[in-house]
Amino acid sequence: MRWQNLMDVLLHYKSIDGSLKILVDKTEKALEDFPCRVLPIFTPWFPPESDKLLPIRPLKSPPIISLEDLENIQTHLQSAEPLLTSHPLKRSWSVFSQRGLYIHNTQTFSKQFHKVVWRHGLHMRQRAKWVIDKLNFVTGDIEHTWRGLNRAIRNSMLPTCNANIQRDLTQICVFCDVLYCEYVGNYLKEEFQVTGQITLFVHRLGDIFTL
Repeated sequence: MRWQNLMDVLLHYKSIDGSLKILVDKTEKALEDFPCRVLPIFTPWFPPESDKLLPIRPLKSPPIISLEDLENIQTHLQSAEPLLTSHPLKRSWSVFSQRGLYIHNTQTFSKQFHKVVWRHGLHMRQRAKWVIDKLNFVTGDIEHTWRGLNRAIRNSMLPTCNANIQRDLTQICVFCDVLYCEYVGNYLKEEFQVTGQITLFVHRLGDIFTL
């Protein structure tokens, strides 16, 4: 008899020695000298068959809703319904520029904007957005400014630009590459008579420049 590995023991015998019972007895006697580890009793993590049909009860008892509480909830829901129907959300629309050559040449960076680009390590093709809110409209008519911005973008007057209007916030966002940000900002202020300061935002940096 010799070891094959930690789990297998090979027992060599002659078939003329006797029957299978004699072979088993010899094997058991030969294995008595080896240590025997008693396996632990298997305990299943799932419930036994007898407990599967029992209901699962929560630790806490369910809350008790009185009739008075139910009436208060119904009254609150009924009073809130007119508010939901009387103030519908206004849709927001976007416009995208067409691919192709741009009509006007863009100007170079100012020293102030160049410092901002260098300070934040911005890539020239990184996207940024100008935000125009209700305080920037001279006439207070966001639709007039939006129509003019639509024409400018569709006619390729604003390089790499697309825009979004959020009527519920009275706000227009103009997105463009950093390379054209200063040109686009000056175009918005001159062509659409935008008053006050408009702010340039970059993702994860917030507002980085005002014009």
